[in-house]
Amino acid sequence: MENIRRTKPDDEINISSLLDEAFGPGRLARSVYRLREIRPFIDEYSYVYLNDSKIAASISYSETYINNLFKGLLLGPLAVSPALKGKGHGKELVKYTIKKIELSNIYDFIIVVGDLDYYSKFEFNNVEKHLEFYGPVDKDKVLIKLIGTKININDIEQYKFT
Repeated sequence: MENIRRTKPDDEINISSLLDEAFGPGRLARSVYRLREIRPFIDEYSYVYLNDSKIAASISYSETYINNLFKGLLLGPLAVSPALKGKGHGKELVKYTIKKIELSNIYDFIIVVGDLDYYSKFEFNNVEKHLEFYGPVDKDKVLIKLIGTKININDIEQYKFT
């Protein structure tokens, strides 16, 4: 897709400004940032969406595990410029990156802390069982998308994300 490209090192300032604009200064206090402190973003799945040659949206992923058995990715942050919300830029980034992740055959799942109404269109579902996260989190916002057939959701009694 011509408007989507991998992030570059010199995008960092613009992406940071976009994240501040989209989520506010309190974003760094969120539990998902605890994982990002110990595991960096995976460069091959960090992308931006360009609108008139400017970064309109960005997406990144960090590696995570369920019960130290299954390897996956934490989606986020996904940020869209507030002035461009509703134009489909975020949706395009999610679809594009999920397809790349699925084709890699490396990961068993993707998790995201977000709204089911939005992420269900990408086949994310609520985590129905007990979960331990990186910090305080609204359990109803922790969503999972299984990739492949390695994980049988019924065999997992609790989810400990590490």
